[in-house]
Amino acid sequence: MKNKVSNKRWKLAQSFEKKLWDSMPEKEILENSKYYSEKLDFLLEELRKKIRITKKTKFLQIGCGPDDIINKIKIGKRCSIDPLADFYKSKFNINYKDTNLIRGVGEKLPYPDNYFDVIILANVLDHTKNAEKVLSEVKRVLNKNGIFYVECHFYQKNFLTLSKVYGFFKRKFTKKIFNPCHPHMLSLLELKKLIKRYFIIYSEISGKDIEKEIYTLEDLKKFLKKEKFTRRFPAIFGLYGVINYTCFCKKK
Repeated sequence: MKNKVSNKRWKLAQSFEKKLWDSMPEKEILENSKYYSEKLDFLLEELRKKIRITKKTKFLQIGCGPDDIINKIKIGKRCSIDPLADFYKSKFNINYKDTNLIRGVGEKLPYPDNYFDVIILANVLDHTKNAEKVLSEVKRVLNKNGIFYVECHFYQKNFLTLSKVYGFFKRKFTKKIFNPCHPHMLSLLELKKLIKRYFIIYSEISGKDIEKEIYTLEDLKKFLKKEKFTRRFPAIFGLYGVINYTCFCKKK
């Protein structure tokens, strides 16, 4: 896995990200609030097994988008950072003052060392320019007893192999790239190996998707059985893409 991509590649991904949110009405953004509230309930339930959540607890979400978990937290000090923060503030009538949203990237966090009690990285790592640098920065600003919550997509091995072949021919004949929104496409092994360079994973769930009530790989299998054969068939041969991985980590 290449943990770093070119500035040009990252900017391309950001342009697609901006187009996505620009095409989405604010009403649709707000309709997803229930989904993020449910994710917060899950997050807090797990966090309280390890730390005490109080009005002094400091939260940070990196790559928060226009609305996410951080916007639903109503306790403690909340901070959020996103490369498109200024765009979100200008387009959406959402309260960003409570989450102290600022423009920036995970590779260079403008916060003190050992500052946050909880850091959230939900569906962001594969969108970054330098995934390893982001994790290094998270480790720096997370306090020694803090919790790092990660969500990231991964892909089955054969899917990744075929995507490289398909991507090569797509670039050659159309001058376009495959999966432009994601500078990184990771296998589960690559993803876990990367995280473990900086953190201890103490709790993990593969295949978790609250919206579809998928919390474990067994739930994923049950979900696929209900799906059409065209969706079940790829998974049998390792060709399933975009599986969600969730884990809770602490500093080494």
